This record gives sequence, C-alpha cells and structure tokens, in this order.
Amino acid sequence: MIRAVVFDLWNTLAHSRGGSPFQRAKALLRPDQMAEFAAFQRDAMTRPYADRSAFFAAWRDQLGLDTAQQTELSEAFAAAEAEAELFPETAATLAGARALARLALLSNTQSFDLELLDRLGLSEAIRVRGLSAELGAVKPEPQAFDALAKRLGLFPGNLVMVGDSWSDDIEGALAAGWTAIWINRAGKPRPEHDPEAELVELPDLSQVPEVVERLQAGYRCSTCLG
Repeated sequence: MIRAVVFDLWNTLAHSRGGSPFQRAKALLRPDQMAEFAAFQRDAMTRPYADRSAFFAAWRDQLGLDTAQQTELSEAFAAAEAEAELFPETAATLAGARALARLALLSNTQSFDLELLDRLGLSEAIRVRGLSAELGAVKPEPQAFDALAKRLGLFPGNLVMVGDSWSDDIEGALAAGWTAIWINRAGKPRPEHDPEAELVELPDLSQVPEVVERLQAGYRCSTCLG
C-alpha cells in the first residue's frame, strides 16, 4: 500500500532556464579544474554549509579559485535559485497526491540557496524533506533512501519515488525496494531494466495522482494506467 509519494526537486518539480546550480558552475570551471568537479559537487551535496560563500571559501585553494571566478560561481548559484520555477502541472499534482498520501522531498542538493522552496510554495506543500546535504548521502546511494524511509516511519513497499533521473531516482528507488515513477519529459529511450520492476513512465507529472491511486487499489505498476 502506497502511503507516501516522494518527489525529486530539480527537473521534476522545478527547473531553472539556465540549468541547475551545478550545471552552471561546471561551465565556469577551467579545464585544469574539471578533475575536481565530481568531488566539488559531492562535497556541496553531502556536507552542510552556512551559505555559498563558506562553500567556495572551503574550495578556494583546492580548485585554485581567484576572486573573479569565485564571484562568477556565486552569481551562477544565485541566478539558478532566482530563475527557478515550477513546471505548469506541479501545483495541481502535489495537491492531488496530497489527497491520497503523505508527501516528501528527496533531493541531491546543497544546503544553501534554497529560498526557492519557500518562494515556490514547496515548503508549505511538502513538509518532510530529505536533502542530501543534511542526510550525508546522495541518490542513488541506499543510505539516502533508507534515511528518508526512517524519517517517514514507513517500509519500502509503502513508498513511491517520482523523479526524472534514471540512475539517481529510478534505479536508486527500485534498489531500495520502492516503487518508481519515471518522469521522462524528453522522451528518452527507456534503459534496460528488470521487466518485473515496480515502475511506470510518464511524460510529465500530471498523471502522478492517478497512478498513485491505482497503485493503492492494487494494480501492478506496469498496468497502473490501464
């Protein structure tokens, strides 16, 4: 029985026209800095920092950031937050899903520049949040899914993950024993997977409440849209 619907944040509920903070940051790094990008991103996503200034100061020496580049990176993070907006169907989807189950957020994200959660009404709509910077683990790592399940007090079979990333959201959720709803806005080919996996693919969020309702009625995920 599905008792909670867990949503990813970036490119599932919300998007930013110029890309997410780390997409923008990556474009600003010099070739000699790119080898450190994965560690730079993971550190931000698994360790809480008070603000972006503290984060960039911690990486200044390791990345070789000068003042101008540090300013550019800071402005890129600020712009990603300021330009973030919900997808057109997000608000209605959250309202519909909330009528059926508890809602939660599970996001690979930093601990700062998250004013968008309040500004876009997501803090009010989704009260339970699992941010990787607070959990100390990122999707698809099992610890991220386990931590949120414990926070909700639910078993894996009670949970469905809704997200756009095949590797982070879908494979991570299925490995944790959750049901998964893949939001495939770009119409990408579906990767190979276990045909018995509790998985459904949707082009956007609008049908999520219907899928959840059918899952609660006992439909198998592969047939939950008829």
